[in-house]
Amino acid sequence: MRLIRLMNVAAFALAAACGSSTSPSGPGPSQVFMQGIAFSPTTRTVSVGATVTWLNQDAVAHTVTYSSGPGTSFSSGTIAPAGIYTHTFTVSGTYQYYCTIHGTPTTGMRGTIVVQ
Repeated sequence: MRLIRLMNVAAFALAAACGSSTSPSGPGPSQVFMQGIAFSPTTRTVSVGATVTWLNQDAVAHTVTYSSGPGTSFSSGTIAPAGIYTHTFTVSGTYQYYCTIHGTPTTGMRGTIVVQ
């Protein structure tokens, strides 16, 4: 019994030491999850100067690609499962992005960042 309790305490300590900035219930305020071949949330609103982090929680690779509209275009390249990509938004506007593997600017896996 004591061994089991010690193992539970050790597991809790390890989990706390390796904790992540995401909650088990969903992405944080400047995060977007890639899961179920979709971006979640589909639309995220942030302030000018905010850095958004995309976290790939799928078992397949994805991309984050933005090519026309306000600000400068960007592309993450291939993001492997458990990988991340960050981008800092310095110009206000609406950024419609997509995964080049699973979508296009108008269909499939796509999302929107609104920068105010």
